[in-house]
Amino acid sequence: MGFCSKCYRDVKIKEDHAAMAKVAMDKLVINRPKVEPVEIVSYSAEPVVETAAAEVAVPNRCLTCRKKVGVVGFKCRCGSTFCGTHRYPEQHDCTFDFKSQGKEEIAKANPVIKADKINRLDGWYVGFGIYLLL
Repeated sequence: MGFCSKCYRDVKIKEDHAAMAKVAMDKLVINRPKVEPVEIVSYSAEPVVETAAAEVAVPNRCLTCRKKVGVVGFKCRCGSTFCGTHRYPEQHDCTFDFKSQGKEEIAKANPVIKADKINRLDGWYVGFGIYLLL
């Protein structure tokens, strides 16, 4: 081959990476049996029309300024993606109701607790294991 030690090491590393990439690709590509689509038989008088599932497009632009945000886009609770400038609800006139969500979270975290009823026995008050004469 006629390589110096440095060049030989670089070539060897490239060959090793290529071999590992090939093994990884072989593991990813699994021969799966193809599933044939099944026809749905309908007994109604109207013909059945099947629709294909629409692909969901990932928003990659700020909804307010249309600036490309890519991976760093901020997803708001209103469901839209925004850039760093418009990520705050005040900046993009957010339609999400934070107040009602906060109230619901507080209500779930703090359930209503009712005290036990007072037991009265002929003028005696029984509470907390103590008997008092009324």
